Formats: sequence, structure tokens, C-alpha cells
Amino acid sequence: MNMRFTPAPKMDQVLTAVLSDPGISWLKRQEFQSALRSLEKWSGQNLKNIPATAVDLRDLYDRLEPAVLGIRPKTFANVKSLSITAIAKSELVSGIFERRTGRRPKSPEWAELWNRLRLPVQQNSLSRLVNWCNREELVPQDVDSKVIERVLADMAESSLRKDQYQVHRSMAKMWNNIVDLFPEKRLQKVDVPVSRLRRSRVPPTEFPESFRQDWNGYAAWAHGDDVFADNARPKPLKQNTLDSYFQRVHLAASTLVQTGVKATSVRTLADLVTVDAFKRILGKRHEVTNGLPSHENFQLAWLLVRLARDWVNVNEEILAELKYLAKRVPAPALKMTRKNKLLVMRFDDPDLQKRFLTAPERMWQDVQKSQRRKHWRLAEAQAALGIEILMFVPVRLKNLTALAFEEHLFLREAGTSTLMLSADETKTGENLEFDIPPNLAARLLEYRNVIAPAVIGHEPKHLFANDDGSVKGFASVRYLVQRYFKRFVGMHMNPHAFRHLAAKFILDSSPGGHVVVQHLLGHKKLETTATFYAGLDTLRAGRHHHALLTKALDESRANRPDASRSRRVRLEDVE
Repeated sequence: MNMRFTPAPKMDQVLTAVLSDPGISWLKRQEFQSALRSLEKWSGQNLKNIPATAVDLRDLYDRLEPAVLGIRPKTFANVKSLSITAIAKSELVSGIFERRTGRRPKSPEWAELWNRLRLPVQQNSLSRLVNWCNREELVPQDVDSKVIERVLADMAESSLRKDQYQVHRSMAKMWNNIVDLFPEKRLQKVDVPVSRLRRSRVPPTEFPESFRQDWNGYAAWAHGDDVFADNARPKPLKQNTLDSYFQRVHLAASTLVQTGVKATSVRTLADLVTVDAFKRILGKRHEVTNGLPSHENFQLAWLLVRLARDWVNVNEEILAELKYLAKRVPAPALKMTRKNKLLVMRFDDPDLQKRFLTAPERMWQDVQKSQRRKHWRLAEAQAALGIEILMFVPVRLKNLTALAFEEHLFLREAGTSTLMLSADETKTGENLEFDIPPNLAARLLEYRNVIAPAVIGHEPKHLFANDDGSVKGFASVRYLVQRYFKRFVGMHMNPHAFRHLAAKFILDSSPGGHVVVQHLLGHKKLETTATFYAGLDTLRAGRHHHALLTKALDESRANRPDASRSRRVRLEDVE
């Protein structure tokens, strides 16, 4: 039996259908037409070439960025919603109309459960499930893993929501929380999809307590807690250095477990620096990085050597073997990665540079006009201030996260405001001090005196404060900066890349300004700055050379006799 394939309708057919539907008001038809014309303009595709399916529209919208298009996220969201609603209203695609318009009053069972959900996050996570089950005449006790899979299958065909896998996880996790919250309802728990995040490290709690105690003993010794100890470290390590050491030790222990060693057998730091363990760890890390040079692998190898020498006190023969193995780890070059080079090169685009430079003003205007819940407005203000600080004072993310008023940020209504970091807080052990631009200082004052107290109840100590006044975590601040930068500038930007971008702007304006870059970024040695940004210098030298060649060529053309005039002269001589 031959099956005839029916092609999906196109968006021009959808537009024709909704414009000719007398059941749709004139105003709504105009909204649909405006939205679909915007889709045509933004995508650069004619409506007759865009399939009228949720999957195709979702892929198309995912490739567009509101900031790049010069529109507000709200406008973008409205057009997306009108696009899928137009498909539903046209009834050219079976099933979508019922899914998009088939809402009805909640049944008594669902209404009673829904009214007991007090937190917005609960309602947001479960609204789609509740509405779908209500429409299908299922009661809460009917919900199981298969029901949720059916909900998500319908969502895939009728929604433009990005990252539907995460929606599935959030819905399932919240439903299980509700099951625990209301045991008298006798609801069923559902399967939660595994996280797509790659967690390669073994949780520290899975290692024996003796391992953690041994680390704490090393950290106390290395930090110089007992300055009068007979074996006190000659030069105590700063806490941020020890924090990075712990991350590498944790990586080493997790890597050893990945090679087949049981976590319970890693009892002390000495178990990481046997020759066999050392080979296992470095061999696995070499495999993970495909044999390419890696700063992480290189630093890890020599940290283990130091632990073996300074803390474990291995004998000279074993120490010599460990050093020999560490020297075989490929040493990475001190330079920007290709990824970061390509990122900063994007800012040669004048449109991107304009969006970047105007972002702080636009973000703060949004904060001042925001009608969102207070804690959301607090996060928006923090993101805006964090991005502007990184633009003018590109500190490391750890220092940014810890910024506190009257400890690091000294604000003045009149005069010069200052940002100061002490030597024990910086990676290089250098004191850093920067003037804060007047506009940024004014926004920081407005945040400290008005915006934050409206949520916290008093002036915050830390810039990045939670609702209860406690300081936000490192990962939360990074998320805020990345999310709002993409929203207002239209690209992903790691907070550390602001430092590379600052170096680019300075060296573009002043090709010999390496000393300025050194002081701005807090590098201890000028050689570090010059070596690290050598790639930018090469690019800049090439541009300068190109300009010289272009100038020489223009001068050559200007000095060359007019060819047509010379030919006329020769013809006249012949006559």
C-alpha cells in the first residue's frame, strides 16, 4: 500500500487562514499579521518557506537573539506566542488548536490541590501538567510517569519553549515534592530524568572522613595557623590559593576513582602520591584532554609533587620518580586560548561594540522601571551592576562576588568613589585600587540605599546579597552576569573574558600600553601581560602593516601619470 506524504503547511497559509477567519476579531487579526511579518523580517525568510510546525518554529526562534535584532525580550516573547497561536487558530495543523485553546475550569480535585500550592515556583512548574490532566479528565491520583511523558509529547508539538528536557525534570521533581508534601492525597511518585550536566567528580562526602581530616591538617599548616610550629611553612599560603588547591586535590581523588580505585580506599593525601596512583591520575587526565597541553593537568601534577614532598614526606627515590613523571606532562603555553581570541575578535563588529557599550544604561533603565517581584528586581540590579563593574574594573569573579560596601566599595555622593582590594584578597598578592566612574557610583548608591533595603529590610553589607542579606555564591553571580549579558548584548560572555576584552580595548587604542594593562588586571610581572596578549599584538601589527601598504599604494596611484592623457599625447605626436 502506497502512503502519500502530505507536506506541512507553511506560515503564509497560516496568515491567510487567520486573516480570512470572521471568528477572529479585526484587532487580533492585525496582531497575528504584525507578528508573522516580524518573524519574516527577523529570520530573513519568506513566510512561504517557513513550515508551520512547532518544531521548525522552535529551531528558528532559537537561532535569533532579541539584543542582536534590536528589540526587547518582551516583544520577542509576544511574537513567539502569537506565532504558535496563529497556527492553532488556523486549524491547519491537527491537534494544536485543542492544546492551545482547550483550557477549562479546573475540576474540584485539581482546584483543591492547586489552591494549596502557595509558592510561585510550585505553580509555575506544574501549571502545564495540571491544565493538561484537567483537559483529559484525569484526577491527581492518575498522574504517573507515563502521564508526564504524554504531557511532554504534546508540549513538543504545540510549544516553542526552549530546553523541554529541563521542563520535564522540573515538572517531575516538583510533582514528587508535592507527593511528599500532601501524603494524605496518596499521589504517585514519578521518574525524574537524569541531569544532562556532566558531573565527573565524586562528592567529597563519599571519601573517608580521614581523607578530609588530612586535607584540613595540610590546609592549617600551609595557611600558617600556628606560626610558632617547628615545621611551620616558610611562606604561608593565602586562603584563595588553598581553595584552588582543594579543587585540584578533589579532582585528583575523583580521577583516581574513575580508574577503578574505590573511594573508600582513598584515606589520606598519601594515597594520591604513590607512584601507581600518580600514574593512574595523570594517565586518565591525559586521556581526558586527548593528550593536549592543559593548565589543569600541569598544575595538578606539580601540586601532587609538592604534597608528596612537603606533607607526605615521601623518600627521595619516590620523589624523584614523581618529578620525572610530572615533567612528562605537556606544559601549556602562557597565552590566550583560541576560544577567547575568537571571542574578543567579535568585538571588532561596530554593532556588537555599540550594544556592549550601551548595555549598562539600558539595563539600569529596566531596573528602575521594573514591576517584577522585589527579589527579581534585586537580581536584575545586581546583574546590571556586576556587568558594569566588570566593564570598568575587570576584577576576577571571586573578587567580584565578595565585594562589600565600606570594605571594598567606598561610595561618595560628591567626589571620587573607590573600589579597593587588599593584597591578601588578590591572586597575585598585589593591592588594587580603582576609581569608580560617577554614573556607576550613583547606581551603586541607589542600589544600596533604595533597591536592596526594599527587599532585605536594611542596607546590605555585600553587593551580591540574597533576600536574607547573606552573600550569594560564586556560581549564582556568574549565572546572573552571563544571563543578563546575553539578554542585553546578544552573546554568551564568561565573566573572566571581561579581562581579555579590557586588554584588547587598551591595546587597540595604545599599542604599547602593556603597562596599563598590567596595572588594570593586577598582573605581578609585565612579562606575563606581554606574553599572554602576544596574539592580540600580532593581529594589531598585521592591521598596522596593512594600513601602511594601503597608504603606499594610494600614494603610488596618486603620483602615476594619467594613462589616458599620456596616450593622447602620443597620438598627437603621430599626427
